[in-house]
Amino acid sequence: MLPFQDKSAVVLGASARGGTGWETAKLVAEQGARVAVGARSIDGVRELAGLTGGLAVRCDASIEAEVAAMAEAAAAAHGPIDIAIMAAGVPFVGMIDAIDPEDVKRAFDINFFGPFYFIKHMARHMRDGGAMVVITSTAASMPVPGYSSYGSAKAAAQVLVEHAALEYAPRNIRINAVEAGLIDTPMSKILLEHEVARKVLLKEIPLGRPVTPRQVGAACLWLCHPDAAVTGDTLNVDNGNHLRRNVQPEELPYDVMAANADASSKK
Repeated sequence: MLPFQDKSAVVLGASARGGTGWETAKLVAEQGARVAVGARSIDGVRELAGLTGGLAVRCDASIEAEVAAMAEAAAAAHGPIDIAIMAAGVPFVGMIDAIDPEDVKRAFDINFFGPFYFIKHMARHMRDGGAMVVITSTAASMPVPGYSSYGSAKAAAQVLVEHAALEYAPRNIRINAVEAGLIDTPMSKILLEHEVARKVLLKEIPLGRPVTPRQVGAACLWLCHPDAAVTGDTLNVDNGNHLRRNVQPEELPYDVMAANADASSKK
C-alpha cells in the first residue's frame, strides 16, 4: 500500500509549475492521497489538479475567509483532512530605514498570518491524528540585510508552530515547520543564473548545491507520516547551509537580491 493511500491532503501555495508547493502536491498524490491544491492563481492550481486528479481552489493565504473556505471545500470533497502543508510565502526586501511600511504589513499578512489562518482552519476540518507542516526559510534564523520583514515573519511562523503543537496535541495533531534553504525553483531563477550570486550562495552550503522542490516536499511528507514522532519542531532542509551563514551584501550586490525578491512577489 502507498504511504498515504486514500488520505485527504491540502497544499496551499501550489500554483507555480516546478515550485515547492507544486512538487509537494504531486509527491503526496503519487503516494496515494486525494489532494486539494490552492493559490492566488487559479489557473496554476487548475493545471496541477488536472495532473493529480485533485481539487483546485483559489485561495489567497493572507485572507482568512478564503483559507477557511479552502479547508471546508477540501473536507467536503475528500473527507476530513489528514495532511495539510502550507507552502505559500512571498519575500519582501528592503532595508529597515527604507522599506515601505505597507510592504512590512504584506510580509506579515502572507508569511505569518497566512500560516496562522491555515493552522486554525485546517485543524477545524482535520481528523484527530493528522499532521501539518509550515514551510519557512533560513531567513528566519540567519539574518541578511534587507530581509528583516520576510525573516521576522517567517521566524514568527516558526514560533507559532511551537505554540500550535501544544494546543493541538490533545487531538494528536502534530504540527511542524520546514526551514528551507536555497531552493532550485523559478522563484530563485535570477539568483541562480547570476554568476556571482550563484557562486557566493553555494559557497555557504556544505553540500554545494541548492535543494530541490521535491526534496522539500519529501521532508514535509516525512513529518506528516504517522511514524514520525515529531511535533513543534523545525527541520532544516538546506543541504547544510544552517551550519555556516547567509550571504552578506559585500559579497552579493543588494540589487540582485532585491530583483529576485521583486520577481518572486509577482509570481
